[in-house]
Formats: sequence, structure tokens, C-alpha cells
Amino acid sequence: MTGSERSLPQPRDDGDLTVTALYTSQAWVWAGFDAAELFDWRPSRAVFRATNAAIGLARLLRPDAPSLRHGLAQRHAMIDHLARASGVPQILELACGLGRRGASFSRDRDLRYVEVDLPGVVARKRWLLERTAAGREVLERPNWDLLPGDARTMDLSAILQDGPVFVIVEGLLMYLDAEAQRTLWRRVATLLAERPGSAFAFDLVPAVERIRPGWVGRALGWLMRRFTRGRGFEIDARTRDNLRDDLLAAGFSEVAILEPADLCETGQIPYLDRETSVLLFRCTTE
Repeated sequence: MTGSERSLPQPRDDGDLTVTALYTSQAWVWAGFDAAELFDWRPSRAVFRATNAAIGLARLLRPDAPSLRHGLAQRHAMIDHLARASGVPQILELACGLGRRGASFSRDRDLRYVEVDLPGVVARKRWLLERTAAGREVLERPNWDLLPGDARTMDLSAILQDGPVFVIVEGLLMYLDAEAQRTLWRRVATLLAERPGSAFAFDLVPAVERIRPGWVGRALGWLMRRFTRGRGFEIDARTRDNLRDDLLAAGFSEVAILEPADLCETGQIPYLDRETSVLLFRCTTE
């Protein structure tokens, strides 16, 4: 611990914090994303190392399997690019986890950044930021909010200012069943329809496009479900075209489906030489 860090009592309950939140936050550190170091934490490093070791073992049997950490870095960079390119004055990130995007983007004082997650995640995220002077500076920014709540039920409009918004949902949709996904999409579409110039971005690889795991992959999946209290990836037969149809039915007027190569000309998408499985959806109501 450096002289600029504080030793603080930890939040009592991490009941909302899953192994996926720990892994992804450390993936942003590993990939060198701005402000990710603010959330560098020993349990995250342990989860990252253990998961990568298990995946490495699985790849001995399935060398064609996509790289998780490289894919996550691509996904994160793609959403960063879409958010910045939107030019809107405020961003709303739902189920933000221990992500660094709000801490990074809110350096722009003309941009308002609102993050939402369950109370246990929010408490842990605040604790991580309070450890350092740089983190405490983020907590004091008037244009950044970290709010406890459930993205599936809370009044999203009430936590935003007037004007267009860019809504981000990263790493959540694969854990929701089809009807829960449609419900969330309808809520976001209604929000965007009230705010011309808004957009919505999320990631979701259809189950039919995911590689089938071998026995090591199934064992890793079992371990992940133990950490997430039974939550595994939802599986159904919808294709990416079916997902687009669901999004249009939810109220969006335009749906773009993007892979890393589609944004390669921006120069901001890393690891394009790696085998990954990444799919983003960018939706508008205009």
C-alpha cells in the first residue's frame, strides 16, 4: 500500500458481487484501460489468474476456443468508442459492476455519467475508490453518480437530466432469459423515445453461436455458477436476426449488429489478430 492509499474497513456484504465482476474489472487492468487501476484488488487478481488457468487447460483440448480476456477487451473498447462517438451529454451505464468507464469518462466535466448497480456492488465500488487520492477525486466529481438500484425495475428517467442519453449494458444480457431481456429492452426503448438523439449499446452473443464446451469447460461453468449463486448463461435458439426482430418489436427503429472487425478502422479495437467471440448491438428509436 502506498502513502496515498488508505486502509479502510471493508463493506460487510458482498452478496451482489459476482466472480464475473471481479474477473472483468481485472481484465480492464490487464488490458491497460484508463482508470482501471483504481479498481485493482487482490481478490480480482486471484479470480483472474484462476479463471485464466482453467481456460488455458480447456484450450489444450479445444485450441479453437475464443480467448475470453481478449474478447472482453475488444468488447469494452467497442462500447467506449460507440459512447464517445455518440456525442451525447450524458451516459447511463446499467449493471456497471466494478467497471472503470465512469471514472474515465467523467474526467470530461461537460459529460454527465451515471452508473447503476445492486447495493452490494455499489458499496464495494465506493470502498475501492476511497482507498486512494485519485479514487476519492472521482467520488467528488459533480458530473458522476454511482447509484444503488436494479436496472430491471428502477425509474431510469428519474435519475437522468433532460436531453439525449447513451445507455450501456455490458456483460448482463447473457444472464437474463429471453423474456427478461425483452422487458429490459422495452424499458430502454421507452426511455430513448422520450429523448431524441439517444442510443443504446449492449453485448450479447447468441447461444447458437457459442462454442460447445468440453468437459473442462463444463467444469469451469459449474465453478462459475457456484460463484454466481446458480446464474449461468441463458440458452435459447434465437439467432442474431431473431434478436434484431425482438429489439424492433420492443420499440427500437434501427438496430446495428457489430463485430470487432466492423470498427477496426477506428484504430481503437485491440487484439484483432486474436480469435474472439464478440457481438454488440447498437439501437436507436429514431
